[in-house]
Amino acid sequence: MIQRPRWSACEMAMLAAAVCASGAHAQDDTTHARLGLDRVGSYLSYTTVEHARNGWELGADVDLGSVFRPALHLVAEANYLHADLDRRDAGGAAIPGSFHDFSVGAAARLTLFRVARFEPYVGAGLDLHFLGTDIAKSQPVHNDYTGFKLGGEYFGGVSFDLTRDRRWALYAEVRRMDVSPVSRTTYRLGFFVRM
Repeated sequence: MIQRPRWSACEMAMLAAAVCASGAHAQDDTTHARLGLDRVGSYLSYTTVEHARNGWELGADVDLGSVFRPALHLVAEANYLHADLDRRDAGGAAIPGSFHDFSVGAAARLTLFRVARFEPYVGAGLDLHFLGTDIAKSQPVHNDYTGFKLGGEYFGGVSFDLTRDRRWALYAEVRRMDVSPVSRTTYRLGFFVRM
């Protein structure tokens, strides 16, 4: 069984703050890549989860700046998923219960181009998932929905600047997250503010 990380939430927050503080300024110069707090956002998602129904997700992300080139950004995120189980036991009866997935991850996001206030992008990343459930321990699938798992994701979307100075923006995104048994497709609507 995979061991859970021994870092506390406080230690992870301090590490993220140190990375952000190293260059905490708006990235108004789009000719050079540089790390530093670029934007902060939040989202809500409708989610289709394998072997589940009524899935929803909410979360937040922090853009930590660009790497290698101005269009390639490093993004850290945290999200929470809740869904109702949609599986059957060996006798064909529905297994009652729901599950949740708290995940933290890092992704690379590449801006493809910019047209007026629209900015399409694609990306991929890795996530750490912490699963929990109220499925009865007597059910064979109980252990599938508990513990720590590693997953991957890929996504595409478009952002729309609400203001001319590009400080406030909305975005729509489709994201595929692969982590057994809670692999899912999410349809996100979110906003962000550039720092």
